[in-house]
Amino acid sequence: MRVEPQPDVSRAINALRRMVRGLRSSAESAERELRVSAAQLFVLSELSQLADQSVKDLAARTMTTHSTVSEVVIQLIAKGLVARTTDASDGRRALLRLTRQGGSLLKKSPRAIQEDLIEGFGTLRPSVRRGLATGLEKWLEASGLGDVPATMLFDKPAGRKDSSRASK
Repeated sequence: MRVEPQPDVSRAINALRRMVRGLRSSAESAERELRVSAAQLFVLSELSQLADQSVKDLAARTMTTHSTVSEVVIQLIAKGLVARTTDASDGRRALLRLTRQGGSLLKKSPRAIQEDLIEGFGTLRPSVRRGLATGLEKWLEASGLGDVPATMLFDKPAGRKDSSRASK
């Protein structure tokens, strides 16, 4: 049986490989040089753009869920890179900001790769952005990965190990 070449499949798989390779390289570099995950670096970067954000605010800025950002923030607080304070105007609301140590780490760190991806995506025409987003979602559904949670890139929550296809 002869398999016909599928140039579109090859292009898509190779583009995905390049993206994953870039993401993995960036994540490994952050871990090795800064002792923070790629997700933590992204949250630090977003906090540096606007101080006194809530977890809800950060979830919106990082385009992820409240619970995912909350886990990352807990890790950053434990490392002394982020401080949590109570909002003076609303005692029920907790605000987050970089500590001096967090700011210093961010000054010596490279730009978070998520920022490059978001910026690059933003340069595409709106019709291309919509088509790409729709196509990726349909590809995941057709591949049986439609229900995999969209957590932060390369974040490994404390106490959990990646053991199944759905958790990667």
